[in-house]
Amino acid sequence: MLGLVGIGRIGTQVARKAQAAFDMQVIGYDPYVAPEAAQAHGIRMVADLAELFRTADVVSIHAPLTPETRGLVTRELIGMMKPTAFLVNFARGEIVDEGALVEALREERIAGAALDVFEREPVDPENPLLQLDNVLLSPHSAAQTRECVIRMSVTTAQGVIDALTGRRPRYIVNPEVLLRSGRAGEGEMGG
Repeated sequence: MLGLVGIGRIGTQVARKAQAAFDMQVIGYDPYVAPEAAQAHGIRMVADLAELFRTADVVSIHAPLTPETRGLVTRELIGMMKPTAFLVNFARGEIVDEGALVEALREERIAGAALDVFEREPVDPENPLLQLDNVLLSPHSAAQTRECVIRMSVTTAQGVIDALTGRRPRYIVNPEVLLRSGRAGEGEMGG
């Protein structure tokens, strides 16, 4: 069973892939997502993080780093995991108590972890996670393939062209700026 902490855009994609490729059941915890919305993605919401950490075979973190989520994955939660369970954190390092994770991995209280983020970045060469055999580590930029960088560059350039020629950019982050300027309509921005 896969347990997702955070079921936004990335979490739901992870759920979809786990269901399709591995026929996994997926549970999730996200206080900002309605159970009906999660169910639409085949995710069963759990009442709290403790239930998720006790139940899941793989716990995968997909939450943003906020004051609420900093230190969210505590020593206590890691201690609730099955000895055969894995922790995956591709979100932000500060969400997980790294010291508690190192202890659980060293003592083999959990089976392993996969990380591309750390509490302190760049990662210190003396970080004990680098010495453990039951951890997979990768750079957080692993998704930035040559093709991805080209696609991002072209998309960015198109957004600039759209804005300069009076068209609404496709991937606008702050549409409230257009609302304030009276240029919020679809297609042409002019007003």
